[in-house]
Parts: sequence; structure tokens; C-alpha cells
Amino acid sequence: MPPGQPFDLTSPVKPWVVVTQDDDFVAHDLVTALARSGVVKRLDSTRMTDTSGLFAEFANKLEFPSYFGHTWYALVDCLDDLHGSANGRLPVAIVVEDADPVVDTDFFPLFITLLCEAADRANLSLDADDLPRDRPPFPLHFIFFARRTKMKQVAGRLRERDDLSVLESDDRLLVSSKPD
Repeated sequence: MPPGQPFDLTSPVKPWVVVTQDDDFVAHDLVTALARSGVVKRLDSTRMTDTSGLFAEFANKLEFPSYFGHTWYALVDCLDDLHGSANGRLPVAIVVEDADPVVDTDFFPLFITLLCEAADRANLSLDADDLPRDRPPFPLHFIFFARRTKMKQVAGRLRERDDLSVLESDDRLLVSSKPD
């Protein structure tokens, strides 16, 4: 994506995760526009500073089923299922405002990797074995708005993972899974 071109929340196209500054008005406008024609779920980062809190926040705000296993792979599975009748097969954006507390956690790079895995499945309509499904893809994106975190520092942490593609554009990070 060329610099200056905003990302698309309404289509199943990369990037899957956007990490940006709180004053990124373009990103806020895209979220506001999606809220009129899709589903926007907002999470509280102060509840996501450890894995149990993170799983509880996702389960509560996204109304995961009672059998949600509160593990990383259960999170991926439930995120992949957001396309169902509960959301009317609409595009979904999960937004974390004031994201600094979760961005600062040790598990943040792993967390982003797994969000990208869930988005790969949803946006590309793939099953857990990366085989095509008999359902259409649906847009699933994640946006983290940080107040004090420097994007260069986050980019460095995410680039330590060899399974993530991190592009810096207009002081935002555009993150997707690397192809196998």
C-alpha cells in the first residue's frame, strides 16, 4: 500500500492489523464510516494487560460462546466465527483505544500474530488447515490506537517475529501474516 493511501476496513484485503497513533484522524474516520455499514467492537486495553484479562475482554465484548476455551487458539477460532448470523455477515473491525497497556505487554507480538491468523482465515475464507471453505470471505480487521507508544519501537518488536509482515506508512504500522 503506497504511503498516504488509507487502509480498507470494508473489504477482505490486507493489512489485517493497524497500529497507529491516537491522533490518526484518517484511521478514526475509517472506523466511524465502518460503524455505519458494518460492526465495530471496542475493547478496553486496561483489561488486557495479562492473558486472562485479554481473553475475558474479548469474550465479554465480542460475546463469545460459553465454551470459549480462554486460550490463544480458542481466540483465533472464535474470531474466525464472527461472520455468522450474529453480525449479519457484515465487515467487522475490532478497535482498541488507548492501546498502550496491551502494546507494552510481553505477549503483544504473539497476540498480533494470532490476530493475523484469525484475519487470514476470515478474510481469505480458509479453514485451520489453510484449505478453502465453502463460505464467502468476510472483512475482519483490528486497529490499535496508541497515545504514547512510538511506532518505530512497536515495529521493531513485531519484526522480531518471522511470520509477520510489517509496513510503516504515515506513522502507522500495517501488519499482515507473511505468506508461507
